[in-house]
Amino acid sequence: MPLLQVAPAIIWGLGTFFTPESPRFLLSRGKPTEALKVLCDFRCLPAVHAYVDNEFRAMQARLEHELEIMSGASVFGLAKETWTDMPNRRRFVLMFLAHLFSQWSGANAITQYSPSIFGYLGIQGEESRLLATGVYAIVKFVSVLIFSVFVIDFIGRRRSLLTGICLQITTLLFVGIYLKVTNGRDPEDISADPTARRASEAAIAAIYLHAIAWSIGWFSIPYLVSAEVFPIRIRSLCVSVLMAFHWAFYFGGSRAMPSLLAATERYGAFIFFASICSVLLVYVYLAMPETSGRSLESMENLFNRPWYTVYKVAYPKAEDLAARPVVRQDNDKGEGGKEEENGAAMHLA
Repeated sequence: MPLLQVAPAIIWGLGTFFTPESPRFLLSRGKPTEALKVLCDFRCLPAVHAYVDNEFRAMQARLEHELEIMSGASVFGLAKETWTDMPNRRRFVLMFLAHLFSQWSGANAITQYSPSIFGYLGIQGEESRLLATGVYAIVKFVSVLIFSVFVIDFIGRRRSLLTGICLQITTLLFVGIYLKVTNGRDPEDISADPTARRASEAAIAAIYLHAIAWSIGWFSIPYLVSAEVFPIRIRSLCVSVLMAFHWAFYFGGSRAMPSLLAATERYGAFIFFASICSVLLVYVYLAMPETSGRSLESMENLFNRPWYTVYKVAYPKAEDLAARPVVRQDNDKGEGGKEEENGAAMHLA
């Protein structure tokens, strides 16, 4: 069992050796050549292309400006700037609530106590419950791998999160209703009743589907968006503080789960998590912007407006989609039969 638990950490650890540093980080370390190479690889464009050149120069200018301003800044000064500046405060509050709700949506608490929960849903015998828990872990791992690597960047952070929350609400409500209806019934009686047995199987399937729903939304979105919304000047401080809160919320949710199950006759815990997710769905719809494909510079205007109006401009406009250029090269014949480049038109996918 310990070897199984350490295997994912080894895989992700090895993966870091193949992950390049960001262009901004390399620039901040005085490595412009490496930064330009990473940017070219990311944009799939040559270094001589006007688009890459303009973006690289803008990145250099902004970084130099921020480093100049940040020179001599203290932790207290950066914390004060985060909280007294309205856009920065809105960024922090958004991500604070994202980390809070990601833990209190119930996914990790369910994982911690999944053997007991599978027993509540009608699986008899310790070995059978542990087997169901093992399958649950595999489903969660595979879905996390698929959605975090192949899907989230394709459909975007906001759509992923809204989809995952909707699925979480549905599955949590179903499990809660099932536990309410069957509360106090003996597992053997449930197995003997064909209708109750099918409902039990559906509730077990809902737990697996809930793991997939969490993988679509809350597994990676708080980490990704936290790294994307903050200006470089306050990013390290804010992300560090948020991660401390994240694990505090994780600990609190895991510790509270047994008492919550006991105090609410089991079913109430799932109704509680569904209620949290329902409130969260409204908040995310109103306040969470789409950060995929949007440059850090283009986010400035998002947080200058009230949080409940962000949905109106949640998705980046054409001029903000810096990460997804499609380049068309238009060439005309020059004198003497030589081709001369007439210009490059930038289009957005």
